[in-house]
Amino acid sequence: MALCRPTCFLRPRQATLPSIYANAFSGRRPFANKSSLLRLSRPPDRPQLPFLYSRAIPKTGYTPTSRYITTEAKGRWKQRIKNALKIGVGFWTAVFLIEWLKVGISHTKIENEYPTPHDWSFWSRWKLRKAHWIANGYEGEGVRVYIDWGDAGKEFKDLLERLENESQDGQNILKGETLVAGVGRTGFDVSMKSIPWRRGYFQALMGAANAAEHLEDMVRKKGGNDDMLYPRESIPGPSNPRPKPMRPDRYGRRKSVPNEDEVENAFAQPEVYYMKIMTTIGFSSSQKIDAALAYAEWCDFKGLHDTARNMYDWALDIGTAALPESAGQVVNNKTGAINAGKDEFVTSNLFRVTTALGVHQAQIGNSRDALAVFLSILRARKTLPAAPQEPKVQKTIGPEKHPVWTWIEILKNYLLDKPYPRISSDGDERPFHTLKEACEEVGLMTYIGEILFASGDKEKIKGLSWTRDSVEAAEAVLWVMDEQGKKNGRERCKECLETGLKNWQDMTVQMSRLSRRRKEEAEQYQGILGTGLGRGATIKRAENEVLRWQEEEHQIDLRRQKTLPLLRVQA
Repeated sequence: MALCRPTCFLRPRQATLPSIYANAFSGRRPFANKSSLLRLSRPPDRPQLPFLYSRAIPKTGYTPTSRYITTEAKGRWKQRIKNALKIGVGFWTAVFLIEWLKVGISHTKIENEYPTPHDWSFWSRWKLRKAHWIANGYEGEGVRVYIDWGDAGKEFKDLLERLENESQDGQNILKGETLVAGVGRTGFDVSMKSIPWRRGYFQALMGAANAAEHLEDMVRKKGGNDDMLYPRESIPGPSNPRPKPMRPDRYGRRKSVPNEDEVENAFAQPEVYYMKIMTTIGFSSSQKIDAALAYAEWCDFKGLHDTARNMYDWALDIGTAALPESAGQVVNNKTGAINAGKDEFVTSNLFRVTTALGVHQAQIGNSRDALAVFLSILRARKTLPAAPQEPKVQKTIGPEKHPVWTWIEILKNYLLDKPYPRISSDGDERPFHTLKEACEEVGLMTYIGEILFASGDKEKIKGLSWTRDSVEAAEAVLWVMDEQGKKNGRERCKECLETGLKNWQDMTVQMSRLSRRRKEEAEQYQGILGTGLGRGATIKRAENEVLRWQEEEHQIDLRRQKTLPLLRVQA
């Protein structure tokens, strides 16, 4: 009989897995731990039971990592970056366009004030406008700022290189054959170019000459690429054993300066550009006279009076070249005065040259010849013919325009290029007696008053009378200009009025001081032969003279108040 084994419930033997599967249950499986789709924070603790897991996947050499960003978050970040790029690109594009718009508006304003030739290239016109903007030193509403003449000279120099280069804007210009001592070969033949091209070239040369005058005492390093300029007086060397220290910059630091053998002139000499204008074929006589007078004034400023007189004589030859008669019959070549009976031959250029020559004579102390020149010019101006009356155009009243069209017209005139202004005359014709010429007469009267007052005690009253008349004439001309809306010559007339008022006051102060001195002398006077006879009358005359000049000072104050609206800056 077989023995029956008792039934018992035995615990099943625990299955053993190979070592390759043993590590699957050693810890939590990262890919099975699902995190929140909306946040990257740690999920809350919960029981982790083995039977809730799926069957373990054996490791094959790759360990899965935790997911720090979900698909939804990745999409949101892509959209955010895309939006940020759109905003950034749009913002900086708008900033760039606004800056270019500001530059364009600035250049449009300069173009309206200083027109550039339309037959120039874009960059040549740009450089001329920029050079004018730097040289004039105006920013905003007429506020004068620091003028960087080194930068202005560089712009004018670069512009001249473009205009004189045949591969750029210098087509069809011929090199001149004129040789000037100390300057070399200079002058071009620009007669093949248009009048606007020549006028712009003339402006560039005059601007370069003006910059050269301001940079005469400045030097730069030899062969240096930087634009750093140094005052010549601050460069140490044999010719300057005790150099002047450099001024500190805005940060309080002082620049280190090179030695004398390491520097060169910062710019060419002014006569290089003035001579180039005067020897260039194609410039008008008025333009050449402008250059000659500017160079002569520069020579007077430097104390080279002989050279200045030679330039005035050269300008006089240019001004008399267009006269039907010889120069000696119209103008005295020695003094520069206009001969009597030849007033009908005097041209605008001749008026300018003789006036400048009279100022030169007064500056070097030759007041007699200067007075003769000014009186002859004033006599010739008094005989000028009246200006022809402009034909009256009857205005027809049409239908009123809509305000929108008015603004469109203003915007069109502001943005589009205006025609290059035409010049009315070259100065070789006799001018008409206009308000502008009347202002020139006022300036002559001011010169005559100054010379007479400085000539001696006997001529002081005459000089003061001429000055008083010049103030009254300037005031009358300015009032007429305001009534008629004329602006041509207004600045000149306003300068004459300001100068006349100042001279009148200075002369009156001197005469008042002289009258008080005479009163003191009269009080000490003992009369005829010490008897006291005539002493009272002498004191009375001296007191009346003091009261007279006090009243004159009061009249000057009243005249200043009356002319104050005329002296204000008008837009």
